[in-house]
Amino acid sequence: MELTLGEKTLTGRVTLDGIIRIETALGMGIVQATKRLADGDLTTSQVMAILHPIIRGGGNDVNEKDLRTLVWDAGLTDAIRECGKVLIFALSAGKDEGNEETAEVEN
Repeated sequence: MELTLGEKTLTGRVTLDGIIRIETALGMGIVQATKRLADGDLTTSQVMAILHPIIRGGGNDVNEKDLRTLVWDAGLTDAIRECGKVLIFALSAGKDEGNEETAEVEN
């Protein structure tokens, strides 16, 4: 997925590992994080904790300080919007066509 922060477009990758890292950093599940975002109840540090593992998973060598600079330069509105994209994608992961695998079942 593409994430845009100001003039910078980064490739992000939502994986199960990334979701687990987000949940661990936030101390809550991905569904609760999505609800809190919808309620306008996520802190800036929580938004950063959601974006960072996804941006790193996309192959970007971005540390937390670099991400803070990107978010500050782009504005919090961009970061919150992209955070929403990540959470929606995470909730629908595995349902996209082309991601389906069939397994043979032994009888």
